[in-house]
Amino acid sequence: MSTKEDAASESKSRLEQLGYTQQLERRLNVPEVVGLAMADVSPTMAVLLLSAGVFAVGGTFSIGASLILSVVVIMIALCLAELAAMFPIAGGMYSLVSRVLPGPISWITMFNYLIQGVIIPASLALGMAVFLRDLVPGIPFPDPVVALVMLALATALALTKVEVGAWATAAMVIVEFVVLGIITVAALIHPHQDLAAVTFNPVLLNGTELTGLTFAVMLGTLAPAFNVINGYDAALGFAEELKGGPRNVAKAVIWSAVLACVLIVVPLAAAVIAAPDLATFFSSPAPVIYSVQSALGPAAGTVIGIGVTVALFNAMVSMLMYFGRGVYTTGRDGVWPPAVNRVIGRLNKFRAPGAAVLVLVVPTAILIVASALDFLIIFAGTVIAAVYLCVGMAALSSRRSLRNEPRPFRMPLWPVPPLIVIAFTALALGSQEAKYLIAELVLIVLALAAWAGSKKWSKKTLKSVATDPSPNQSAEMDPSRS
Repeated sequence: MSTKEDAASESKSRLEQLGYTQQLERRLNVPEVVGLAMADVSPTMAVLLLSAGVFAVGGTFSIGASLILSVVVIMIALCLAELAAMFPIAGGMYSLVSRVLPGPISWITMFNYLIQGVIIPASLALGMAVFLRDLVPGIPFPDPVVALVMLALATALALTKVEVGAWATAAMVIVEFVVLGIITVAALIHPHQDLAAVTFNPVLLNGTELTGLTFAVMLGTLAPAFNVINGYDAALGFAEELKGGPRNVAKAVIWSAVLACVLIVVPLAAAVIAAPDLATFFSSPAPVIYSVQSALGPAAGTVIGIGVTVALFNAMVSMLMYFGRGVYTTGRDGVWPPAVNRVIGRLNKFRAPGAAVLVLVVPTAILIVASALDFLIIFAGTVIAAVYLCVGMAALSSRRSLRNEPRPFRMPLWPVPPLIVIAFTALALGSQEAKYLIAELVLIVLALAAWAGSKKWSKKTLKSVATDPSPNQSAEMDPSRS
């Protein structure tokens, strides 16, 4: 038997051990999965759109926050890699946590994980409408209508064969790299700020004046920054469509995290360096585009606008594909009432989780009509931090509770990575504004209410090795287990 056949057999065997049959087809290699994850990360979108909210909160400390977060991101990726190699299932972070931690925490993780598949695409669609209006001022339709059209197009791609989505997103990722190159070149050609000064002596726009930052403001910058360097976990969502053994899932998520850090932090810092005036930079609705236009002229701004529009659309496609597979897995696991599970746990004629994708699209469209872009961007950082906190706890706990479980990949430096993840995410959550913490509390209450309800509507259909004493035998877990 060839090495490829051995790896394919290993993946199929591992999935069967976890209680699943192979339904999604293995059509992707590691570079293709990394490409899908990079589309989800969308470095261009992160630098040009999501960074605006971080600059507004933390000023030039956005650079320092991104550097700190890069270290945390690598620690998170190591935790994800170990867990994902153990449980190579399409449910992403929800599947990993649900097999290690108690039921209430699993449901809280699931709600925080899946809500990203609604919040982030809605913010992307609204952001795309803004950039399209700048490119084509004569668009006769309001932003929400334009955003809904873009959402419909992204949905159409997400419903097709997985390799079609992979090829489409790969082409658009190349466009993103060109845009990021332009931003970086702008800083190298026309530097106006000193990198050391803006990094180690950060300032913030307070009214019309630049002032120094307090420690509390710095802490408050961390959670929004989670939404900037994010999306590398999308590699997990394609675990059941990835060729090769479980170690390939670990490899894909680590590569995705490293590339995300480099491709976001470098252009973000470059944009600050290229800003002729920091006060104008911070007050601009698109600070990075202001820097590029100042350095290279209005024509460069147009190119950037085209690039970010492509990036936003690319990210929407990838996220609908990724989180759609998460919703599909919850249905296959029997988490919801049986009638719901039967609908969302099915694949369409393209072997894609069509109904699960549409479950995300409907509330996304509602949020688009609500047009709460600023709130969505920052709250997305809050729910992301909450999920990573649970991932850190799962990675730490699994070495004790699942000590006999096979580990195709073992993270180096254990237990340092999960301890750093837990401490950092808890700190980021604790420093959030009250309105975002209240929104997170509401989400937790809804998750716990659903967990309580699952005791009535669900039978023991959520498979888990978390309570299985044998590493080679699949067990079933009650979704409502305590």
